[in-house]
Amino acid sequence: MSLHPFENLTPDFILDAVESTGVWSDARIYPLNSYENRVYQVGIEESQPLIAKFYRPDRWNKQQLLEEHSILRALVASGVSVVAPIEFNDKTLFEHKGFHFCLYNKVPGQSPDADNMDHLFRTGELIGEMHKVMKGLSLQHRKYLMPLEIIETSSQKVLTSHLMPTSLKVRYKTLVDDITRKSEKVIHNYWPENTQIIHGDCHRSNLLLSNDQLYLLDFDDCTTGPQIQDIWLHLSGDITQQKQQLSELIEGYESDQELDTRQLPLIDPLKAMRLIQYSAWLLDRWADPAFPKAFPWFATEDYWLNHLGQLKESLTQWGELTK
Repeated sequence: MSLHPFENLTPDFILDAVESTGVWSDARIYPLNSYENRVYQVGIEESQPLIAKFYRPDRWNKQQLLEEHSILRALVASGVSVVAPIEFNDKTLFEHKGFHFCLYNKVPGQSPDADNMDHLFRTGELIGEMHKVMKGLSLQHRKYLMPLEIIETSSQKVLTSHLMPTSLKVRYKTLVDDITRKSEKVIHNYWPENTQIIHGDCHRSNLLLSNDQLYLLDFDDCTTGPQIQDIWLHLSGDITQQKQQLSELIEGYESDQELDTRQLPLIDPLKAMRLIQYSAWLLDRWADPAFPKAFPWFATEDYWLNHLGQLKESLTQWGELTK
């Protein structure tokens, strides 16, 4: 049985890679929570620890990663609070024996509170600042966000997988077909003519509150799409709660620039897309030994029954948020 590429990331490998940038480690390594990539805190002699991020092989090419880093440099230059890779001799992206990696300064902190209205206002404000800068930039090497395509390709992966019980596949396809029909109509009516670069995966865990300063991090999934994609991911709870949260996020966003609120109906198809895409992502990564260990419930019937329940709920709540 062949090893997964990440199993090559032994302590010696990690230290050799980090020291190839010119810093000297004290050999202390602590793995941090990350599944798509691998992230480690690495001790540095007579200095603060650094964070080393090793990108998943064959996911992004060098041009795509350099575009991500160039966006982060532009955001830093404009005073937007983001966690960006460190430059060594004008370079932020490095390669070591087949792995692309970069280093970050350690920023201690925690995610903002999901139901804290002040945190939500500040989150909206920060997203608005980010979008204002990224509006003037472009991506040449990454695909646009295309919800209908993602729904189709992701659902096909699920339907052809042996991990979903055969007895549930007809129900799953029926729900996905309903979601697709509703999504086609909403996207046709409300998809903005002028999309822009967005974070793409701007959920609460990709924000960091440190010494009362809010930072954005992890721009792995930056893409071109509607602004609302970076906002709706901060909604949680029932529809009443989500309406209150959305109002606070928009108020914060519009303290810096106007939000195109005609995009609000897109939240429903974007939510459904993410639900479907998440299951397909777990299927794609199931050969990575870290995934069965971290998500053992994924291979159970209960997971899929719950997933069907989530899809049905998304249809039941369709349009409620914007009433």
